[in-house]
This record gives sequence, structure tokens and C-alpha cells, in this order.
Amino acid sequence: MKKLNKKSSTQQLDEVKQGDLIKDDTGKTGEVENIEILTRKKETQYYYKLKHDGTILVIK
Repeated sequence: MKKLNKKSSTQQLDEVKQGDLIKDDTGKTGEVENIEILTRKKETQYYYKLKHDGTILVIK
């Protein structure tokens, strides 16, 4: 299981693939179903859509 948060490196966030198990700081866990990466101004937003439990968002 990969633990993700805003302190995770860009490389760690980019290495997450569909099917990986991930966890965030709030305790939300799940299997990645889809990944969307948006770049806005000076920040990058990583949206990890989970199979059964919503989305994990990491802003870098």
C-alpha cells in the first residue's frame, strides 16, 4: 500500500498506477481505478479515483 500526502515527491505521485492500493492522511484507502492530473498555475493536482470509495486528491 502506498501512502500519499502533500509531502510525497512528484516521482512517487507519478508512479501510482491503476490497480495500486493507496492511502491518504485522513485514513481513506482504496484501489486506484482512474487517475487525472491537472496543472494549474504553479500547482499540480493529482486526482486518484478509487474503485469503491470516492477520490483522493493530492495538491503539489
